[in-house]
Amino acid sequence: MRTNTVGVIGAGAAGIAAAKALTGADAGIEVELFARTGEEPSNRTLVNKGVAIGLLDPHQAALPSAGVIPTSDTVRGVDPRTREVRLDSGERRAFDALIVATGSRPVLLDEDIVGRDQAVHAGRLTTLHSMADAVRVRARLAEATPARVLMLGGGLVASETASLLTDAGHDVALIARSHVPGVRSIGNPIARKLLELHQPQHAAYLGRQVRAIRTDADRASITLDDDTRIEGDIVVVAHGTVPAAPAPWTGPEGMPVDGRLRSLQAPGQRVYAAGGVAVHQYPGSRSYRIDHWDDSTTQGVHAADALLHDLGLGTDPGIYLPTSTFSVRVHGHTLLGAGHPELGTSTRVVSSDPLVVAHYHGDTPVALTGIDAGALVREQIPHLHDRDPIRI
Repeated sequence: MRTNTVGVIGAGAAGIAAAKALTGADAGIEVELFARTGEEPSNRTLVNKGVAIGLLDPHQAALPSAGVIPTSDTVRGVDPRTREVRLDSGERRAFDALIVATGSRPVLLDEDIVGRDQAVHAGRLTTLHSMADAVRVRARLAEATPARVLMLGGGLVASETASLLTDAGHDVALIARSHVPGVRSIGNPIARKLLELHQPQHAAYLGRQVRAIRTDADRASITLDDDTRIEGDIVVVAHGTVPAAPAPWTGPEGMPVDGRLRSLQAPGQRVYAAGGVAVHQYPGSRSYRIDHWDDSTTQGVHAADALLHDLGLGTDPGIYLPTSTFSVRVHGHTLLGAGHPELGTSTRVVSSDPLVVAHYHGDTPVALTGIDAGALVREQIPHLHDRDPIRI
């Protein structure tokens, strides 16, 4: 039997999962896994949960082996017709199939914000997305105990990080562009409950935009659009992510895929995408992207299974639909979600104590979120994407 070669581009959650699925299929697949030049594959969920707050060193967040030794050579470009990849080192290699799993990059503050670049250069303004970011934040926190942290953003990562920093004894100010942070991504009932958890713990500046940043020798201060000025030791930006794909998919739209995670822009070429770089189309709805660790793992396996099926080496995995869980811990309470709440066009509170919310697209439940309601959320996951309403 001829050996098929597969290049897996990206050594995060989706890439590692895809490589494991392919090597474990006993289908005569030869896999090469590409990591970024100079980077050790690591668990990105531990950036804020462990390394930034000083509980773990970076090497303790390393990912276990995927069954193949990663090639540390960033893929800069792909020719979809020949499946040839162009590497940072200048080498070029061609494969029978490709899975692009390069993940995402953080959204930065706008270039027109006065003082932005100076604050970055001084190490007072940073994102919290990579292990390098985590080390930078940890070093800054160690200089001032307790440190004053200005957290820009109110989504799940910002909420959890603010809680972790507060538990570690630091002083946090939460600055969000929305009056109810997170309402777009998790819906109004859960977002309001999270806000109730935050308000006794932090100074909160809601519905505000950053207008300028000033950096002094040992401090940074930000000016908001209502002229409020806030000082801190470090400013952390948590405004979400955008896809990070090699050429020719370097634009903000990422890599559109069909239901089996095949690239729509390279039809029939055995090019797949999984994880934070993939852009999906929900049946009868808009396009969407998910950048959660567990979902990326699920997508990586799904892409590998679809590839094996297309090569005649496995069964059809069917259409990918998001059901994976995600969770954050905020001030002693656990938010657990499943599916993708942003797909919802309406929400229904299906339990008030504990709070559980079902997110619907039309008549179809597409996600669940709950506070301290893990068992209830998990037992309803099999009903996602069915027409039957969620009942608890």
